[in-house]
Amino acid sequence: MRWFDALSAPGWHDWFAIGLTGIGFWIAMVQLKKTRSASEAAAIELRKARTKLNSDQLSAVVTQMQMIVADIDFAIEQNDREVAHRALLRFSYVANESIALLGNLTANHDELESRLEGAATKALDTKSSIVGKKSVDVARTAKSVGNEIAGLCVEISGLVARDRYQIGATQDV
Repeated sequence: MRWFDALSAPGWHDWFAIGLTGIGFWIAMVQLKKTRSASEAAAIELRKARTKLNSDQLSAVVTQMQMIVADIDFAIEQNDREVAHRALLRFSYVANESIALLGNLTANHDELESRLEGAATKALDTKSSIVGKKSVDVARTAKSVGNEIAGLCVEISGLVARDRYQIGATQDV
């Protein structure tokens, strides 16, 4: 039994099979190109969705920060160490959440992240100086960190507003 016969010429069915194979490869290449285009479009849409989600999450963080600033202002006004204690502790959590969210944005916010980290540390230090003491001058102790938190809150609010404007300006979102 011979597997290959060099003397026999290919028949019409051999040429037809080669043609069908060529058409099959061409169809496969067209489908691969369509798949690549679709995956690139999906990646772009995913980036847009992530940006929108980060903006929405930062918006929620701003609301939490605004409530913290109000609580710190109340604690300073009323010299209430319990309210100050809870607000400063909450701020440290919210600041760390903000740092993570800012890290996910496309723009570089290293300086803001660094200031948030410093303010969170300062808030925890201030909280530690308030805890366990009966007569603490909350106004003197918490005023500077409260002002720093208020400034960061305003800055992040502006960042959220700017991102919303940029997201709203694109027609694809």
